[in-house]
Amino acid sequence: MTGRAAWRRLLATAASATALALGVSGCTGLPAATLDSGLLRTTSDPARGQLSSLVWDLPTGEPTTLDYQQAGDSSPYLVVSNLCDSLLRLNPDYSTSPGLARSWDQPNPRTLVLRLRDDVRFWDGTALTSADVVYSLKRQLAPSAVANSFFVNVSSIEATGTHTVTVRFSKPDELFLKELATTAGTVVQARYARRAGKKFGTAAGGVMCSGPFELAKWTSGASIELKANPHYWDPAYRAHANKVTLLFVTDTTALTQALASGAIAGAFEVPNSALPTLKGSASGQLYFGPSLKSLQIIPVQPTGLAAQPDIRRALSLAVDRQELARTVYRGAAVPSTTVLPETGWDPEAKAAYKAAAASMPLVHTAPTAADLKEARALVAKHRDELRPAVLAVQAGSQDLLNTAAVLQQAAESIGIKLTVRQLPALQFSSMFYDPTYRKGLDFVLAETFLDVPDPLDWIPNVALSEGFFNWTGFSDPVVDSALAKAQQTAVARARAALIISAQRRWEAKTLAAPLLSLHEVTYMNNGITGAPTSFAYLFSPSLARIGSR
Repeated sequence: MTGRAAWRRLLATAASATALALGVSGCTGLPAATLDSGLLRTTSDPARGQLSSLVWDLPTGEPTTLDYQQAGDSSPYLVVSNLCDSLLRLNPDYSTSPGLARSWDQPNPRTLVLRLRDDVRFWDGTALTSADVVYSLKRQLAPSAVANSFFVNVSSIEATGTHTVTVRFSKPDELFLKELATTAGTVVQARYARRAGKKFGTAAGGVMCSGPFELAKWTSGASIELKANPHYWDPAYRAHANKVTLLFVTDTTALTQALASGAIAGAFEVPNSALPTLKGSASGQLYFGPSLKSLQIIPVQPTGLAAQPDIRRALSLAVDRQELARTVYRGAAVPSTTVLPETGWDPEAKAAYKAAAASMPLVHTAPTAADLKEARALVAKHRDELRPAVLAVQAGSQDLLNTAAVLQQAAESIGIKLTVRQLPALQFSSMFYDPTYRKGLDFVLAETFLDVPDPLDWIPNVALSEGFFNWTGFSDPVVDSALAKAQQTAVARARAALIISAQRRWEAKTLAAPLLSLHEVTYMNNGITGAPTSFAYLFSPSLARIGSR
């Protein structure tokens, strides 16, 4: 994955940090969890009627752009996915189905033929053709494109008919087709985008797409307004709301009050600190759904404490993940013990991944006496080089700051002094692509996510010798070779065998300290329903499904 794509992937959930952070000197006073996420749901009940208007909050504040090529976090992903169609559709259960491409086939491992629908029109009434698809996909070849990494094996993209596009690859690539269900496969009108130039995707330039909503108005600093596209080609995703107003509220207290009062009808990515209030609210309902997000401690230096596998494993051994999920995340997460989260396993090979995880020398979800003894012994091996370790968190995120407090206590119990450094949003984001901002840091606490449930969507970032988040200098030719072969392997079980062989080697080095697998949390007031409640909302026309009960 390219640097630009990778750091945005990592930052997407951190960008929603609130301005009202709790202190990090300890966990005293944190409310114990009283919430039970219960059975995770992928959808809410279907909408039965139309809405004249809907007010919804964006998960990470105001988008910096609505250009699909530059969309890199949750807010622009959500807006773009409701304005513009992708070639494939990502369903709430993470399966894929036809989108603008009605069908496809691969006559050989290095060729993909996409057959387009012939009944799709852009908002201005012009028909979608293969030329628009070729233009849209070729824009992703630019090094600056967020989805560029998914196109590295593409050798050509050609219109081979009015409604046929052929993609050829330099080597087989099993991941590419899956990613076409995300903004990597978004299609815009070529003529409009060319004319708009650098203004494309801005408040001044807008976009031209074929989705269930049209962009009506973008008032910078205030809101984005969408209006229903009455001629949308897919009846299943035809908008129930005639108008949608998207707000940019990122302050947890303000958002909680607005949701509870009904001023805002709903939101995805509801902050965990809002859950006790919203759980008891009579005005609406919380939904917990499956997600591809995880929380990890990521080492950021090739030397010093962060570069020592012993220190990384010691920290991982000492953390009580069960308590973290219960106390800080209030039941909206479950413990995770591998860099590859369970939700990221390929659905066609889950049994293989599950068996492999059970056989690896990982850590317990709650530390045992033996775990703490091992951790202290590992730390003692590096007694002469011990110094306070610095953990970076984004300033203002209550969840991350409270997690950091738990980590401080765990580290202290095994002989490591962990200092928490809060970084302003811009400095925090800069750290991921500019090494000068990582000076003086040892670890970063961050939420990561996959676009689709395929280990190769994320793992190469941390496990390859040249992986963008491989900041410790980990290098294993066996891992590099296995992951490269895996991406060229179409059969899921054979691919899993290659990935697992690599996993055994990288887990032995504790490339990162995984902590939690996070649930998607959605809130809707009592008057509405229909939203998908899994993390797949991000890359689907999710707002179109919301209507009256």
